[in-house]
Amino acid sequence: MSTGVIALLVAVVGVAGTLLAPITTAWVSSRSRRQEFELQQLSDRAKRHIDDAQADLERRRDIYVALNSGARRYRFRMMEDLYALRAGADPDPATESVRVEFQDIYSQAQMLIPDAVLQRCQVVRVALADAKKLMTPLAEASTHDHQKWQEAHAFLLQMWDALTSMQHAMRQDLGISAPPGP
Repeated sequence: MSTGVIALLVAVVGVAGTLLAPITTAWVSSRSRRQEFELQQLSDRAKRHIDDAQADLERRRDIYVALNSGARRYRFRMMEDLYALRAGADPDPATESVRVEFQDIYSQAQMLIPDAVLQRCQVVRVALADAKKLMTPLAEASTHDHQKWQEAHAFLLQMWDALTSMQHAMRQDLGISAPPGP
């Protein structure tokens, strides 16, 4: 090859390099910005997912606290009423407002908590309703029926098993307690 041809090739390569450098730089820059944008979107999605999971956990925790304290308060009020009935006094009217409050909390929980926990809550709700059914005749009777009083008392004491089971299911769902072993 002659020096003239080599010089021409060097000149063509030099001119091509000079002309292609801005295009290549723009392409690399554009690709880099696109990758940064995609990474930012992935990061934002992950953060939203974590925030949503945290908000869901807090909602469940709040409703679990309300359900647990509401059920315990309602059971306690019925136990107090039961002792009042034995002493010849009337049940406290506040028990009814505690019952309604518990039912409201339970209604909210039905839309927020998983089925496994809701089943345990349902057992407690039914037990509380059954306890109320046992106490209603005692409150309406003019005389004290010791056997029915004992039956209602024993039923209210046995409710601790259902309450404990509900609490355990709630703690498992929140990740506080380990699931039962095999």
